[in-house]
Amino acid sequence: MSTKSKTSKRRVAEHDNKQASGKLTRTTFRTSREMDFFTRKELVTQTGHGMDEWPCVIVKELMDNALDACEEADTAPVIDVIADETGITVRDNGPGLPESTLKGAMDFTIRVSNREAYVSPCRGAQGNALKTLLPMPRVLDPDNGRFIVTTYGRQHVITCGADAISQQAVVHHDVVDLSKSKNLQSAAGKKKQAFSTGTDVRIEWSQCVDNLGAALWPFGGRKMLSHFVQVQELVHGFAIFNPHATIRLECGDNAFEWEATNPTWEKWKPSHPTSSHWYAVPQLERLIGAYITHDRESKRDRLVSALLSEFDGLIGSAKRTRVLNQAGLKRMMLSELIVGGRLDTKRIARLLAAMQSNTRPVNSPRLGIIGEDHFRERFLAMGVKPESFRYCRKLEKVKKSNSKTNEKASFLPWVLEAAFGWLGDGASDSRSIFTGANWSAAINNPFRSFGGTSEGFETVLSDMRATSGEPVVFALHLTHPRIEYTDRGKSALVIGGI
Repeated sequence: MSTKSKTSKRRVAEHDNKQASGKLTRTTFRTSREMDFFTRKELVTQTGHGMDEWPCVIVKELMDNALDACEEADTAPVIDVIADETGITVRDNGPGLPESTLKGAMDFTIRVSNREAYVSPCRGAQGNALKTLLPMPRVLDPDNGRFIVTTYGRQHVITCGADAISQQAVVHHDVVDLSKSKNLQSAAGKKKQAFSTGTDVRIEWSQCVDNLGAALWPFGGRKMLSHFVQVQELVHGFAIFNPHATIRLECGDNAFEWEATNPTWEKWKPSHPTSSHWYAVPQLERLIGAYITHDRESKRDRLVSALLSEFDGLIGSAKRTRVLNQAGLKRMMLSELIVGGRLDTKRIARLLAAMQSNTRPVNSPRLGIIGEDHFRERFLAMGVKPESFRYCRKLEKVKKSNSKTNEKASFLPWVLEAAFGWLGDGASDSRSIFTGANWSAAINNPFRSFGGTSEGFETVLSDMRATSGEPVVFALHLTHPRIEYTDRGKSALVIGGI
């Protein structure tokens, strides 16, 4: 017998002796992080919301994606939301969801996002929206839950689960070419026309009923009617914060429509260049590191000059050359900013300083102002008495890049808008609050702490005698390029200096 075999047998014997003596010899197990998306408990952590709020999580994430897609294509958004007994559908008129994006979301070992590394006023910045929604149907309905995407004339039927032993993702992805599908044949035998543009996303489960035969949603806690009301309020919030969007909602037996008040309304779009004045050195390092990693995977490298061209005010070659000369980085590749296996913080700091000194900070109005007229139209449609309507806004006064005066001002622009209205004596004694940030409606109030007071929005309202039992409507919206949430579910943010 070899020495190796004798050693192995001796270790087994020692282990058996320890177990026989009543001692537990713990084994260190390796578990795949992919399970972070495949149980109710983990999805609650990933989304930042309890299971009874998942209908709103579904609607919020899909509406964020739909609005962004339309804006990137310079299309006035038209969004349809359908909530029925067996699922939730969100449909848009954008250019269509790229298949590469969908496939990236199905890889649960990585986070895929075209927002997370940039600093800009955008709706989503976490990089986990689709990744949390893909497994949700199977978590809700292990036998029949499905995630269905229809785009570019193809239907993707996706079911996601996890292997019970290896704890790794198991994804089934079936694709149907709708132009060739027999399911598109109408009753008259004529072929239906597939969608040529836009994306249709449906999260689907099988119908379930209670002991009395009433339809239920598989979310627990609340009855389906309560879920419908919750979804309606959230979609209404999106209509309040997006003047350019036409939004339609079918929720159970009810239908609602909010037509765009200004289809040509301008805001800072996801496709607009980002501004160097919104970055500190750590944020720029994060962006450069993300680009270097991306380029390594593509077996390429890019000039520092190419990175500069994506920033506001640095599109012109003459301005970029001036920045590179000041930073001492002319003709350098991004990968050369790595020294000793780490990013060279000093050189990146010089680069950022040169970028900021050669460009103008973005003034707050350029971010986009929702405006008094739009808030008034939405509020009056809710029954607010015209004479009670009030609107106010506060804008950060952005200082010039080379200014040494007005030190209280900032290079970070922001717009805070608020609206109020009274519903009258005949209205029910119930307060309605709509809150949001960067044109995305919040599921719950995210303004839980203002500056150093630790007081939240609802506390401030109560102090003003606008308690939950008053027939009033409030809306509060913040536009800011560096929104920082306390969790991945974007359920809370801390506001300082506003």
